[in-house]
Amino acid sequence: MQLRCRDMEWWMKRRQLPSRLRQRVRHYERQKWATLGGEDEMELIKDLPEGLRRDIKRFLCLDLIKKVPLFHNLNDLILDNICDRVKPLVFSKDEKIIREGDPVQRMVFVVRGRIKRIQSLSKGVVATSLIESGGFLGDELLSWCLRRPFIDRLPASSATFVCVEPIEAFSLDSNHLKYITDHFRYKFANERLKRTARYYSSNWRTWAAVNIQLGWRRYRTRTRGPMISAAENGNSSDRRLLQYAAMFMSIRPHDHLE
Repeated sequence: MQLRCRDMEWWMKRRQLPSRLRQRVRHYERQKWATLGGEDEMELIKDLPEGLRRDIKRFLCLDLIKKVPLFHNLNDLILDNICDRVKPLVFSKDEKIIREGDPVQRMVFVVRGRIKRIQSLSKGVVATSLIESGGFLGDELLSWCLRRPFIDRLPASSATFVCVEPIEAFSLDSNHLKYITDHFRYKFANERLKRTARYYSSNWRTWAAVNIQLGWRRYRTRTRGPMISAAENGNSSDRRLLQYAAMFMSIRPHDHLE
């Protein structure tokens, strides 16, 4: 660790990185060392025989994968293929995992920590939500893999994802996810897995929450009259909620999950 830190410090000094970026690099290196022990395990085992590598990765990754609800009902064959292709990830607090509009190149499954999802709506309005352990981001990629006819262009991220605290996760790259969903399409195209994906999808959760709130406010207004909060007039709040609903209802998050 001391040798690596020395090399990193020399490189940052030579490249004249600003102090803010240097501090972020130091923080990430300390967290990565604490989590992974300073070794790139995937690099160490990549040249081993396929059967041995698969068994090692199953031993290392299976418990983590089983923590993700999306994978709870998959059989051992599919889990083995997922284990053989996942990569462990570490993110520091306040790091952006992906920005809104960037191409989604991998699905990230959270093992430990919380991630804030930030989506820009119209007129400067921002919708936020939290993804916790067991959640995932990049579900646009799952939609992309299951879409027929298939389109080569990667989907754009619908939101920006920022780490609220240090994150431990693992990822499936787009080409690996496409291989798994194509090879085991009978499992990934069934209704039960679609419902599970929709339930844990941050896109669908935001869309559903807005519509539930809108339905409740309509019912409340119809039966008891308009609600007026201490902070703002109820009619103004209803108008804002109607705007949210109109935006989310006009473009449903993912047609493959309906």
